[in-house]
Amino acid sequence: MPVRPAALAATLTCLLATAGCGASGLTGGGGPELPHTLVGSDYNSVTMLETDASGKTVTGTLDTSEADGANVTHHHGRVSGTVSGERVTLNVDFETGKTALKGTLSRSTLTLQVPQPDGQIEDYVLKPHDVAYYNQLVRELQASATPSPIPSELIDQYLGSDG
Repeated sequence: MPVRPAALAATLTCLLATAGCGASGLTGGGGPELPHTLVGSDYNSVTMLETDASGKTVTGTLDTSEADGANVTHHHGRVSGTVSGERVTLNVDFETGKTALKGTLSRSTLTLQVPQPDGQIEDYVLKPHDVAYYNQLVRELQASATPSPIPSELIDQYLGSDG
């Protein structure tokens, strides 16, 4: 499921690691190291988490792009949090609001539990990559965004919206 900025702001969604480039990670006390940069994607979103670490404390940024029909929206948020062993807790401050995320770090993969608009929690997997890879995925997302075949006025009319 996508990391939806609205869901992220209401309840929350980039980490990019340059594996093999000597980037420092965060161990948080005996667990795996949190890569500096992680990227995740699904059918309609791309997310990148970039972090800096000091001890168990994490700071950084989270960027997410989401396609909704022909529109692709981009959101940028500040991240703060902690790593304790394999447990990761992140607080994300987007322009639309704040949210808290919990996750698990296994080797260099971070799996976040992300609240969805319907109230369910979905896993969102972020793996080490670089900014160039994130940018490539965003370009692919923009190229694949397509308009709805039904005008929104007709959808509102059909659904009985006062719109």
